[in-house]
Amino acid sequence: MNGKNQIKRIRVPARCAWLFVGMWMTISVSQAQVCVSGKVTSAGKPLGSVRVDLCSADSSGLIQYTFTNQFGQYRFDGIQLDQIVLRFKALSYNTLNEPVLLKKTDTILNVELSAGGVERLQEVLVHAKRPYRLGRDTIELQTSSFLQGDERTVEDLLRKIPGLSVGNDGIIKIGDKEVEKVMVEGDDLFGKGYRLLTQNMSVQPLEKVQILQRYSNNKHLKGIENSDKVALNLSLKADSKSQWIGSAAISGTPVGKQYYSGSINVMNFGKKNKYYLLSSANNNGVDAVSSINHLLYSGQTDEAGQIGTEVTTPTIIDNSLELPGFDYRRTNFNRDMLHSFNMILNPLEHLKVKWLGFVNLTKKSFYRNTIQTYHVEDISFTNRENNEFSKEANNYFSKWELQYDIDKRSTLVYTGNLGSLQRNDNGSILFNDVASKELTWGKGVLTNHNITHTFKVSPSAALVSSARWILQRSPLDYGLDQYYYEDLFQTKDVANVTQHIENDLQYLGITSQYVKKSIQGDYLELALSNEYKDQKLLTNLFLHTNDGQALSPNGFNNYLHLRSNNSSILAKYTIKRKKWELTPQLRAGFAASRWGDLSTENQKNYLQFSPSLSTRWSMYHKGKLEATFSLRQNNSELTDIVPNYYTIGIRNFVKGLDNIALLTNYGGVISYTHGNLLDRFFGSLSLGHHTFSNYISTSSLINPNFTINRQIVLKNKKSSFFKAQLNYYLKPLNGNLKFDVEGRYSSYETAVEGLGIRQVHTDSYDYGLSFRSVWRSRLNIYGGYRIESKSYTVENKMQLKNTYGFLQLFLNMGTGIQANLKNESYRFGDFMGSKSKAYYFSDFSISYDVKKIKTRFDITAKNIFNNRTFQQALLTDTYQAITSYQLLPRYVSFGIYYSF
Repeated sequence: MNGKNQIKRIRVPARCAWLFVGMWMTISVSQAQVCVSGKVTSAGKPLGSVRVDLCSADSSGLIQYTFTNQFGQYRFDGIQLDQIVLRFKALSYNTLNEPVLLKKTDTILNVELSAGGVERLQEVLVHAKRPYRLGRDTIELQTSSFLQGDERTVEDLLRKIPGLSVGNDGIIKIGDKEVEKVMVEGDDLFGKGYRLLTQNMSVQPLEKVQILQRYSNNKHLKGIENSDKVALNLSLKADSKSQWIGSAAISGTPVGKQYYSGSINVMNFGKKNKYYLLSSANNNGVDAVSSINHLLYSGQTDEAGQIGTEVTTPTIIDNSLELPGFDYRRTNFNRDMLHSFNMILNPLEHLKVKWLGFVNLTKKSFYRNTIQTYHVEDISFTNRENNEFSKEANNYFSKWELQYDIDKRSTLVYTGNLGSLQRNDNGSILFNDVASKELTWGKGVLTNHNITHTFKVSPSAALVSSARWILQRSPLDYGLDQYYYEDLFQTKDVANVTQHIENDLQYLGITSQYVKKSIQGDYLELALSNEYKDQKLLTNLFLHTNDGQALSPNGFNNYLHLRSNNSSILAKYTIKRKKWELTPQLRAGFAASRWGDLSTENQKNYLQFSPSLSTRWSMYHKGKLEATFSLRQNNSELTDIVPNYYTIGIRNFVKGLDNIALLTNYGGVISYTHGNLLDRFFGSLSLGHHTFSNYISTSSLINPNFTINRQIVLKNKKSSFFKAQLNYYLKPLNGNLKFDVEGRYSSYETAVEGLGIRQVHTDSYDYGLSFRSVWRSRLNIYGGYRIESKSYTVENKMQLKNTYGFLQLFLNMGTGIQANLKNESYRFGDFMGSKSKAYYFSDFSISYDVKKIKTRFDITAKNIFNNRTFQQALLTDTYQAITSYQLLPRYVSFGIYYSF
């Protein structure tokens, strides 16, 4: 058995390596290419922001252009001509043309500009036919080139741009990289909570979408930090600036069950002040706020001077519904209401004020039936559960930011927020024909304050310091009016079970970080940080008897007080040469932790070391190879050391370790990229492997009426993955073809009480192929197919295979009439003795756009085939499950959309 497993682990990386080599050889076939670089000076001093044009030998055609950096340096890569002309242009300097005869080796050309020329450029109007403009760090896209007529929101437009992907949750990615923020006219309202903007703002006023590469959130670090972040900026039409504009939409069903949707967006984006107001309500399945976490806990973990950006109280009971790979709106029986007011003010020349506030009142319901089959050696039984669940949430949140420029080299930024988060979950459960009610309710509060000071020491160095304070309270009460635990507690005559939870956090963190870039491009980063966390977790479980007594069973109550102080230092240095760079990094720290209850206290001190080494090689003009190798150490969290059991929902109990554990893992990732967003071919491939020297696993006690999970520390978990994505523009078909494939493999151990340690192997594969047309015709299509396969090997191998296909047709009939048909198909492979079953969905909409009055009328039909249930399968190392979900029925709605 061990021999077979070893062969399998060796064969998988080999398969990935052949895939990597094949892709590299296929893409890298190109002509010999050289580069031209140099330095521009005047009177012996370097000149920045000089435009350098690379033209053909007769100076008639512009091939590329760039600008010199702050050190006067410029560079062109991948030149295939024999003779070129470089033209150097800058205000207050005479234009210089330099012919260059290229050789097989790279060419260096340093030039000296003389004072003279024009002091001010005249206004120039350029009428470009291309749908994009490529700058040094900016890709500028004309929105009119991607509009097909059915777009309403910014998100609808972004889905049409090749190279951009928008998930069902609204997250925007370019390749594997998530967008940092979406700005409007250069100003940011929501940070990583940009979905509040993109899912609601009208597309009508947009003129351009700018993709900002190597983006810096801190303006003083632009050109200093080695950033690979990406952001989007929305540029408005001239007649939409500095005035009140917006849109209003309303739709509803005339007969049958009433489904409705209404929204109004009002905005004014002036040069100094910006306002954005939003109000919406619906019960047709759409989340008013997909996720508020990015608004509540905003910040950049990998940005200079940031600290405490992911600190929050742990989630104890989570009743969220997860349907991976399926449109959540079909199962979301909701009633959402959102009101949001946001503004950016510039009361003084050096002062900018931002304020964001929203109220979100929502109720969501879902209905599911689950059949769970356990078969672990001699443990074998089946549970059936019908669940009708409703979740009510009342969220109130405000955030403010003050940005003050002390002088040209120094800026002070203060950010604060205050939120009230209230939840009330109500579940009606039929478990093995026994009915019960489950209630979870709580009202939490969160306040988060951060102050950051940036001082630009020189044009190539800066010092960023910040301090953050967080206070969060997340109390929770849980109740179950049925008693399933007689075998566990050996107590009879129990009417109901309750649990009270106090979950508090207080945090204080300070950091100071120095960054510097040398003339050669070498980059230095030094940081000192200190973080203090004070966390309290109280859980009290009570068994309420029929005679009114409240029993508190031993081993099922907790009072845990954890105080930790972590001091750390970060040292990072990037050595950069022409085509490659090497970055060694070391993060070292000293952690002191004290934890215990009212009577006892434990203490543990330890050192942490997390070194890494990364490299980047520009193999040729469009090819880039990157690799990172790291060793990481981190300590266990609060819920990992809870000494006694607590419930996380009906029939599930967990407890933590007996001590704080220092967890260590090491591994590497290597990735290859060819091309960029605007190339006809854009592809990437990543391979990775990690070994966990020790990790937290579980030891489970399985009973038909309950499951008890005890956390344990085991050794030698292994995990590997590969991921490839290919984007190719098919010119004969005028469309973008996208192929992506992903595979993940892991080997680890778990334990079952009475059976001991069990070896688990998991494999998963995901293949996808899609095509989106950009035809200049009345008809356009978007279609694709995806295959997902997952297997678990414990005593036996269990495998599950699912497929998903879709085809969307868009037809522009002229005179303002557009029609849209979206078809989806889901199929599950043979599982648990059931035959393969397919589900088909179809949605249709037709709209009539009356441009004279800026109004659109539409008719929408959802779930035309009127599917009322949907089934998904799940595999784990201990059980198999089939879950059926109730779907929103077929309905037809009429709507009006008006822009002003």
